[in-house]
Amino acid sequence: MTASVTAPTKNTTDPTTTDPILPLEISLSYLAEGAANIIFRIAQPDSADKTPSISLANRLLRLRKTLPSAQPNLAAYTYLTTTAFPLFPRDLLVATELVRLPPSLIVRENVRLRELEARNGRPQKRAGMYLETTESHAFLVADMSPHTERQLLVEFKPKWVVQSPSAPRGAKHCRTCALRLKKGGGRGFCPLDLASGEPERVRRAVRFLIPGTLPKRFVLPAGTTWEAERERLEAKVVAFLVRSELMPILAAVQIRLDPEGPLGSIPDTFMDAMTVRDLTVFLRVDMDAPGVDGIDCGIGDLDMKTKHDGKEKYWRDTELDLINGGWYEHDGGWQCEFH
Repeated sequence: MTASVTAPTKNTTDPTTTDPILPLEISLSYLAEGAANIIFRIAQPDSADKTPSISLANRLLRLRKTLPSAQPNLAAYTYLTTTAFPLFPRDLLVATELVRLPPSLIVRENVRLRELEARNGRPQKRAGMYLETTESHAFLVADMSPHTERQLLVEFKPKWVVQSPSAPRGAKHCRTCALRLKKGGGRGFCPLDLASGEPERVRRAVRFLIPGTLPKRFVLPAGTTWEAERERLEAKVVAFLVRSELMPILAAVQIRLDPEGPLGSIPDTFMDAMTVRDLTVFLRVDMDAPGVDGIDCGIGDLDMKTKHDGKEKYWRDTELDLINGGWYEHDGGWQCEFH
């Protein structure tokens, strides 16, 4: 039930000629973006003489934005292959490959981003931020989106799946739920439930993570309602998370990398722990597969965290705010389970 995609084995630190180069002729279409990167779909070349030497089937292209604190993709890939990927079994990772970029591709795509922006095709909060023109490399990542009309994507960030070691004794809430309360949010999924291994607790968390309305391009069988299909989806995801090694591994890694929490001695591995706390899990669920089968799992967004952008101070200050503001002990109408 684990993923069929795997992580690369090569460790590239030299931007010479060893990495394949992306052909300029490929057509890219905007898919999504976050604070630091933009994801594009890749259209295969039409003519046989333009067939690229690298496999682009079922792959997405991730390009880096211009940010003062961002690492070049070559350094980011080195971090992935030497530090982040080895934390997990290969079959739980979204396949990632480093490719060189033709120099004019970024310039071309920035023009298209401006055109897209003029048509209100980008989120307003992302407007004005474009691709880094000095970047020489990009990431090819496995496309975990649905490949058929009967597949669904469940995407989530597990966050702090064990309680913060800095949290006060007698806390009523885990770190994630305490922060949600501080920000004025209501009850959401509890990472401790997600990692509990107890079916009912996992189900309580999963209900917040799966789609509430019928996703576009998903086709219901004749005579079936979305409510009934959603219950089947919930059962599949719960069974997967209870049986998979995913959540126990995430919990063990977070404990090992950060034994003292943000108010502790801040070991060198603390930044790696924060990387793990900010990763994304992709579950592609085939609803036509029997029982609880048909789930491909991939861990992505293992981006390196650094001390140079004020993040370490931010995490310390956030923890102090949660403690001093009483958010760990706040009632909130419910409390997390810690066993």
